[in-house]
Amino acid sequence: MTPFIPNAGYQVIVLSSNAFLWLGLHSIVSTAVSPRPEAYWINNVTPEGLLRLQELLSTHTGQSWLLFTDMARVNDINALPGNERIRVVPGNVSLAQLSHCFSNMTFSLENTATLTYQEMRVCMLLQKGFSPVRIAQILNKSPKTIYTHKRNAMNKFCCQNLAEFHRKLCLLDALATSL
Repeated sequence: MTPFIPNAGYQVIVLSSNAFLWLGLHSIVSTAVSPRPEAYWINNVTPEGLLRLQELLSTHTGQSWLLFTDMARVNDINALPGNERIRVVPGNVSLAQLSHCFSNMTFSLENTATLTYQEMRVCMLLQKGFSPVRIAQILNKSPKTIYTHKRNAMNKFCCQNLAEFHRKLCLLDALATSL
């Protein structure tokens, strides 16, 4: 059974050369989101593609947009002028996060999944450079348990690989020290 995602009036743009991202989002949006939004794919991620994006936004004035793009491009799109009608979303969102994107609620993907206390402890130790086996010794747990906590944290952070996971842990550490 397809989940029902209520749409608060957004249209969809996918700015990525990743055809799988486009096909997956287009399939989910066309079957699960109601009312069904228009969806556009800009697969040319060059200055010409950004011009096409600007043209699309200027021809549909007053329209709100969800723009799905690769994680590395999120900050670049947020820096575009006139982006108050655009919610930029990384392409690796979960279905639960996708439903939050279409709602009128405050838009924050970071708050949709929270870490448990143990996952947070494991993440802090990983960020400090400890190996999972050493963390298991420190916390008096099985290495399998530590790997499970790490895997769950990676899933909650929507990470596809360890490099992305460690980058997000460093960002969280920098954010925590600045508060």
